[in-house]
Amino acid sequence: MEKSIHQRERSFYKLANDTTLTSELLNRNYDQTTLDKLTDLEYSLFAYDSSNAGIWLTFWSTNQVQPEELEATFSDSSRFMKLNNGYYEVITKRLKAPARHHQYLVGVIPVRLEYSIKNNYLVSHFYDKEELGEEYSILRDMPSLRLPEHIILPVNNSDGETLFYLDYNSNMKIRSPNSLSVLLMVLGCICVLIFINLFATLLAKTTNPLYGFLFLFTIVLTLRVTSYYYPFPFNLRALNIFDPRIYAKDEIFYSLGDLLVNVLLTFWMILFFREHVKTINPPVIRNRWIQSLVIIIASLILYIVEQFLAELIQSLVIDSKISFDVTNPFSLTEYSIVGFVVLGFISFSFLFFSQIINYLLNELTNFQYKTKYIWLGAVGLIWLLFRIHHPELYFFISMVIWLLLYIVLLDFLADRFESSTATIPFLFWLFLLTITTSAVLVHYNNHKELSVRQKLAEDLSRKKDPYLEMLLNDVGKKIEQDEAIQYFFQDSQRRERRKSVFDNQLLQKYFQGYLSRFKVNIYVYDENGSSLFPNSDTVSLMTFNRLMFFESQATPASGAGNDLYYYERSFNDYSYIVKKEFHNTNNEVSGWLVYTLTPKVVNNGRLYPELLVEGDLTDPGRDNAGNYAYAVYDKNILVSNNSGYPFPIRLYAHDLPVSDLSVRSVNGYSEMIYKASPDKVVIVVKENRMFVEFITLFAYMFCLFLLIVAVYKVFDLLIKARMRLSNLRSLIDVSIRRKVHGTIIFVVVFSFVILGITTVKFFTYRSQTQNRERLSKTMREVGVDIEKVFETQRDLDQVGDIYDSELMKKLNTSLADIADERALDINVYDRDGNLQLTTQPMMTGKGLISTKMDPRAYYHLSRLDQVQYIHTEYIGEMPYLSGYTPIRNHDTHEVVAYLNVPYFATQTELNQQISNFLVALINFNAFIFLIAGMLALLITNSITRSFSLVAEKLRHVNLGQRNDEIEWDKDDEIGALVKEYNKMVRKLEVSAVRLAKSEREGAWREMARQVAHEIKNPLTPMKLSIQYLQRAIANDSPNVKELSRNVANTLVEQIDHLSNIASDFSTFARIGEANNERVLLNEVIHSLTSLYQGQENCEIEYIQPHHDFYVYADKTQMNRLFTNLLQNASQAIPENKHGHIVVRLQQTADNHVLVSVSDNGEGISTEIQSRIFVPNFTTKSSGTGLGLAMCKNIAEQARGEIWFETKLNEGTTFYVKLPLAE
Repeated sequence: MEKSIHQRERSFYKLANDTTLTSELLNRNYDQTTLDKLTDLEYSLFAYDSSNAGIWLTFWSTNQVQPEELEATFSDSSRFMKLNNGYYEVITKRLKAPARHHQYLVGVIPVRLEYSIKNNYLVSHFYDKEELGEEYSILRDMPSLRLPEHIILPVNNSDGETLFYLDYNSNMKIRSPNSLSVLLMVLGCICVLIFINLFATLLAKTTNPLYGFLFLFTIVLTLRVTSYYYPFPFNLRALNIFDPRIYAKDEIFYSLGDLLVNVLLTFWMILFFREHVKTINPPVIRNRWIQSLVIIIASLILYIVEQFLAELIQSLVIDSKISFDVTNPFSLTEYSIVGFVVLGFISFSFLFFSQIINYLLNELTNFQYKTKYIWLGAVGLIWLLFRIHHPELYFFISMVIWLLLYIVLLDFLADRFESSTATIPFLFWLFLLTITTSAVLVHYNNHKELSVRQKLAEDLSRKKDPYLEMLLNDVGKKIEQDEAIQYFFQDSQRRERRKSVFDNQLLQKYFQGYLSRFKVNIYVYDENGSSLFPNSDTVSLMTFNRLMFFESQATPASGAGNDLYYYERSFNDYSYIVKKEFHNTNNEVSGWLVYTLTPKVVNNGRLYPELLVEGDLTDPGRDNAGNYAYAVYDKNILVSNNSGYPFPIRLYAHDLPVSDLSVRSVNGYSEMIYKASPDKVVIVVKENRMFVEFITLFAYMFCLFLLIVAVYKVFDLLIKARMRLSNLRSLIDVSIRRKVHGTIIFVVVFSFVILGITTVKFFTYRSQTQNRERLSKTMREVGVDIEKVFETQRDLDQVGDIYDSELMKKLNTSLADIADERALDINVYDRDGNLQLTTQPMMTGKGLISTKMDPRAYYHLSRLDQVQYIHTEYIGEMPYLSGYTPIRNHDTHEVVAYLNVPYFATQTELNQQISNFLVALINFNAFIFLIAGMLALLITNSITRSFSLVAEKLRHVNLGQRNDEIEWDKDDEIGALVKEYNKMVRKLEVSAVRLAKSEREGAWREMARQVAHEIKNPLTPMKLSIQYLQRAIANDSPNVKELSRNVANTLVEQIDHLSNIASDFSTFARIGEANNERVLLNEVIHSLTSLYQGQENCEIEYIQPHHDFYVYADKTQMNRLFTNLLQNASQAIPENKHGHIVVRLQQTADNHVLVSVSDNGEGISTEIQSRIFVPNFTTKSSGTGLGLAMCKNIAEQARGEIWFETKLNEGTTFYVKLPLAE
């Protein structure tokens, strides 16, 4: 802060030393460039010329502030001052001046801006240090008592002198931390949560899905509870989104931020459980009573969750300061966006939660749909009976009907629900969610709007004027501090005077401008309550006390020590009563001053700028009369109305409802009739735009849901890629379908953005042009009227000087009438740019602007002699159009004053025009977006269907079968591809014939070689045995008989081996001749494991599944497949080791059954793993090597696959994956 102040101080001193510049400012001969340079400085500049004739302000660079207190004590100094709108360092620099003149240059350096009115436009803050919040304050002096929670630091100027002290209160709420630091902390939290999610997923896959979910739920619940009581993971309460003033429901949903965090965490838990729920195999309940009980409990859970979420949405819409009015985009804030995101995640959470409940319910009850629907409807009826007298009964009925239809749709479409965003089921669920959420939001928005309209009707029935109440409170404070009035009451000897003189002094001093529209009666009482003017004051103080305390209503603006009361006799006959108590030096009551204000002429169209309205202007609960048409009836006669709605002049008994508040629809309008009293009725009307609001909300929510899905996809990819870019590239599949989708949607969105930007710019330009023309015309007309009034008053009063005090008093009333007639504000400045007359005294009274004219406008009208000057000015953060024009003498045509007309309604009107356009554009583009999405889906399906057809044909191209050509009658790019394919097929048929002949010859040669090799092996021992027997017979060996028996056994054994070889080759050749049928795989595996169960030193464990698995295959081949696997497993176990074989069946996510056969043998070495399925390859001393090759062919013949996983010295697991029969 010191650095910023010192920088501006150096800039000021540099300017003060520029004698050429200061001379131009003092002599008013500066040019436009110099003026623009000085008005753009980060501080304000004032030039004074002082002489015996007085002090003359020759230059000023702003009309926002003016250091008027300096004019009495000019000297070279640097002072810290509290001006009308904040704290400033005021530097006075004396300049070289001619004789008998003193010239000064004053720099006003803003330190902290503080406004007496606080709203969205007027926000108190430290200049250039907006990150310093309310916990920082300014002290003029060091306090004698310093509290421990306060840290006080001096702030010095460049000369080392202390300007003020900066007080930091550590107990106050800290402002939001830096956005970048918050973003980094949030990203850090997300990374930690991703790690927890990965660990929970690993736990769910390796052990039990429920264990993984319970672990994740416990960790997240612990962290969330900790964050409620401690600043963990950082101080969440420091963020504005965690401010309970924006939204609060209860201790759990304590703020909008808490609601967002809780909804996101709940969505995460449901999503995690949904991802693993299908791996849970719940047992089927056979008992019908238990089935019914489970259905009732599940139905009750669904209804409770549905009602809870509806109440949550209701609290978010109604019990908050968040606007969801999409028909007015400018009312939406960053909190509205967060609210929409919360609604989106609530909808998705209910969708996934209901899918989980419905899936488990169907599995437990063995898909008893009819029973489920009956009990769901019955529970719904009972649920409605408990709410039979609830005012929202029809809404609850619609909730029950919706849930029934929703569950039916869920049963029909659950199996078709896919994760791909380009599928029809996904889009259907997206449409259903969007329509439901939009309808609920419209319903609660309508409730909120009705409450706002009721509040407006109540205010209209009381005929209160908030702007007048603000003025009266300001006037009351000034009267309390008026020393002349205080002396009047204290001087009991000399206060006897004529009442007219006393009244005129008060009226001329305090009740001019806007207050001149009211009839003011003044009453004065002494310390005993007796009237000081008994001949004129006919109302006693006791009467006023009775009116104020028993028949009037205290105004809320007064706060503590309320002395402003509103008293209403009838609708157009009301008064404001103000009572002021005065004390003497001994603090004893010296008298009372009572004054009443009654409107002279009722003016219902009086406007005042939003700048003067306290509070949050974007609060949707604030009543805005400009959005409604209304009428007030007194004794059934129309006494007040606005807009062009055709209200009846008289109300009859049949027009009025029985209740005090009712709403009805008439010709596309919604009429609210509010009976404030038996004699007073208020009708507030608004155009019924529920359909437009629903369509607009549908567009918003649909785009939001797509965005949520996109964000989820991104996070899913990042988690799967382990946050590595290299892995991410391999996971991203950019297909032609997605490219076409993305291109069409991008074109639609891009055209929408371009059209919106260009049209908004056009509206802005046209509005600025029209408003300038309108303001120019209004200024000319008002200028002519004021010139006539000036001349008329001067002629009547024979006053030569237009600035004569008496003339100005009379002109003030006439000026107020002109402003009231045209519903605008008027300021009149003299030739030196000083404010002389105004119809909006609150602007200067509240310190929002100074009494000086805008410097640019003064330069253009005074120096350049232009006929008018219109530009944009700012008060706080509020821009408004301000026009200036000179007022000239009718006779001499000399400029006598400058007229200023500020146009505060400009931005409001422009925002309304842009809002209407954006609503229409969003609705139109929503329709176009849907059409484009459907066209993109149709086009991509058409294109990809063609490619899929070609791909499918290519996939089934086989040399061993006839390959069909593709019929395509279109001569397009795909047709050219089809022609090439057909040409390839024809060439392939010729090549297939040649290859088949070559393969047959090669196969016969290989078969002959293999058969010869296999037959040759047993023939050798047979030949040797016979030759040995022959030699024994020839030698007459004594053991010829025994040798014959041995040779015979050897021959039989080798003949059996030859038979096995022939059988294996025959079986291997007949694998393609499968006799497929529906086979119960559980039965096949069970019988085989039972058969092998009797082996010694080998235990076979068969883990029976909970479901039956049917496959479409040859049952004999299935037996041979798993017989070979079990035989290989048992043979792979060494003789000195106890064998353990595990057989398991389980269902996969892609509707297949996976059979695993695990052993604890020696494993398979890496050298032979690649040849394990090659025919004729074996590691055994005997055998043909066709076993595993046969298994591979059988699995592939059944449209399945086989593979293995092995570890040396630990064992091997063979996996067979087969498609389930439909």
